[in-house]
Amino acid sequence: MNLMNLDKTVPYIRKKGVAGYFQLIFHNFFDFILLNLVFTLTCIPIFTVGASYKALIEVCNKYAEDKVVYPIREYFADFKKEFGKSTLYGLIFLALFAVIDFSCWFYFNMAKQASVMFVLAVICAVCHILLTIVLGWFFPIFTKIDQKFTAIFANSLILAFGNIKSTLCYLLSVAVCIALIFALFPYSVPFVAVLPFFIIALASSCGTAEKINEAFGIESADDNADDNTDGENEQ
Repeated sequence: MNLMNLDKTVPYIRKKGVAGYFQLIFHNFFDFILLNLVFTLTCIPIFTVGASYKALIEVCNKYAEDKVVYPIREYFADFKKEFGKSTLYGLIFLALFAVIDFSCWFYFNMAKQASVMFVLAVICAVCHILLTIVLGWFFPIFTKIDQKFTAIFANSLILAFGNIKSTLCYLLSVAVCIALIFALFPYSVPFVAVLPFFIIALASSCGTAEKINEAFGIESADDNADDNTDGENEQ
């Protein structure tokens, strides 16, 4: 079997919302495990995290939009596409998280001596959550719209708080994965390689793809199919 030609068929009626998310996982579980492994491997150089996550989001977008997907072939194609820009964006997010998390750790330690520092630690923790929220929308927008970093960042905030239900579902997926990893450590180490990243990326794609299409006037596959059907009926 050629792993590069693994494809996704759609022999079932897709549900909407959270039910559709779990239905996607059930019907494509082994594809997602393979994708998670490939993602983990391509992240090993660290600086490639941005390109890897962008590629994973692009593939998950296609699953979320009910398209036929050749996951491994398309992952590597998307990984190479706009590699420089996605790598830069990934490094920016890594740097921001590093600064915020170090500051949070520093102020929590300082709070033992001066309680006022606890307020700064909480502010840093809130900033970490806000940056996680932005990340959940940033790369899905980046895969669909050609904009500058600042514009994508601003649009991510606007769409995140304009679609709070989708944002909360994404945050829940992140929280559950992190909680499981820490609660079951060190037994959760194999879990990191095969599951959590696609769970988070798919939650991001399922919650954002349709909203981004609507916000920027992007025609989805369903819209194109409806247009083609209307055209055939008119003929």
